[in-house]
Amino acid sequence: MHLLKKTYLNLELYQAGKPGYPRFFTRDSIISAILMKESIMLKNQLIFCGMRQGKEKNPLTGEEPGKIFHEYPGFTSGELSTEYNACDTTALFLIGHYYYYEWTQDKKFLEENIDTIKKAIEYICLHVREGIFYEDPLFSGAERFALKVTYWKDSEILCRKEGIPSYPVVYTLAHIQNMSGLRCAEKLIENDNLKIIIESMKLSLRQLYNSNNKSFYLAIDKEGKIDGITSDLLHSLFYLEKEDLNEEQIEGILFSSSSLETPLGYRTMSSVYTMIDQYHSETVWPFEQAIINLGAKKFGLKKVEEVSSRIIRYLDSDPEYFKLVSGEFKKAGCDPQLWTIAAKEYFELSN
Repeated sequence: MHLLKKTYLNLELYQAGKPGYPRFFTRDSIISAILMKESIMLKNQLIFCGMRQGKEKNPLTGEEPGKIFHEYPGFTSGELSTEYNACDTTALFLIGHYYYYEWTQDKKFLEENIDTIKKAIEYICLHVREGIFYEDPLFSGAERFALKVTYWKDSEILCRKEGIPSYPVVYTLAHIQNMSGLRCAEKLIENDNLKIIIESMKLSLRQLYNSNNKSFYLAIDKEGKIDGITSDLLHSLFYLEKEDLNEEQIEGILFSSSSLETPLGYRTMSSVYTMIDQYHSETVWPFEQAIINLGAKKFGLKKVEEVSSRIIRYLDSDPEYFKLVSGEFKKAGCDPQLWTIAAKEYFELSN
């Protein structure tokens, strides 16, 4: 952790990974703090997020009022910056505030940050139409983002030209995360309207589930539905409540996810898509195994707990991910990576 720690604006913050990501990522830091149950780390990141919360529309960075940044400083490609290129970070900001309050009962901190929390709620609600959370660069006044995709699997989307969705798009996992974000906010502040919006988002899960494929759609965009057996199925369990899914859907997720199993845990995409998306179909991410494990415990899925916990046997260092090379999974990406360190600590604490 000391290799990634950096003091900025009198806050102790953590960079995402070295050598590739020596920047501050909201997603990585909040998830890592939750996995490690690090209240001070979480508090500092929430303060920093509030300081850099979006104030206006900016087509060059993807900034919107109330939106929480993706990475700081942003990576610039041409005229565009990745700084606000994420549609899940604002939800994670609200989820982070919920966890921090649950751990500390710090009412003063909650009161001091109530305005940023309300602005985050407004951002999410603006993106919800007929119960579905939509992503679209038009919200920031732009025609496109610097990144191809704006939830955590941001390299490309399956089955679309150049890996870019046709906007507007709903990413099922991001929809679920933002529903969870509003739920957390509703527990922190009194807002009767949130209950109505949350219920509509819950009902919309029916539209996002493909009963024929026994899986949630990866996404639905302007061109139509995007199928794909991915780890999003299992990842989403951390953000869902048990009453959100019926028995048939849970059984479907278990059936579909069996094709994701590896000796290290769950790969990010089924190997049947290797010819289309080699990157995702041949990688296993340690942090995601921890998130999946937490969700599995909530839903009582012992098999998923066992598969996701396999990763701990391979973490003699802190690699960003593992990649399939010549039939074997090899370390890849940054080492150390913040949320891999967090995953390792989570599994050690769990055992």
